[in-house]
Amino acid sequence: MDPRDQLVKYFVESYNKGLNTLMGGNASIRINDEVLITPSNVPKTELASSDIVKLSMNGSIIEGTRKPSSEWRMHLSIYRVSDYTAVIHAHAPSIITLYLAGLSLNLDTVSEAKSYIRKVSDVKFIKPGTQELADEVSLRIKEGADLIVLRNHGVVSVGYSLPEALNKIEVAEDTAKILLFLYLRQLSDESLKPRY
Repeated sequence: MDPRDQLVKYFVESYNKGLNTLMGGNASIRINDEVLITPSNVPKTELASSDIVKLSMNGSIIEGTRKPSSEWRMHLSIYRVSDYTAVIHAHAPSIITLYLAGLSLNLDTVSEAKSYIRKVSDVKFIKPGTQELADEVSLRIKEGADLIVLRNHGVVSVGYSLPEALNKIEVAEDTAKILLFLYLRQLSDESLKPRY
């Protein structure tokens, strides 16, 4: 499959699975010293391979008529510090909720999480699209994380293919749902205890 077609396919899949909104998130793949990245402000229902933007590793546009995703700095920063070839950023609602509730992703919760995700890290809220955010995320990648939660924002996953990166977010989202259910069950049980 053409790399641009593959990028469209798995990015749209992130929308179909409820991990991104119509206009939210971004994805990229690295091919040698060039990066194909999704464009800014194109609805996923209208996204075509011709909309994909090709960047150099210094951020210059090589091909494409669209504006690259506002998170292009983050993608390039990840590729500069690692040998990963795929990055997906999603606004996964259960993961965001989990951290807003003061909880965190525990990979020991389900075996699938431990099987597919090596290490989870998180960063405080930093304005999206900034070099500061890109630097914080790439630092976590250098420290060995392959899934980074952006507090009050979303999640970033890396891999050696788009299916691998998307699967990590799916698994993390499912794990977050389980943890939130257990948390709510615990709160419910506490509220039912008699008060003496």
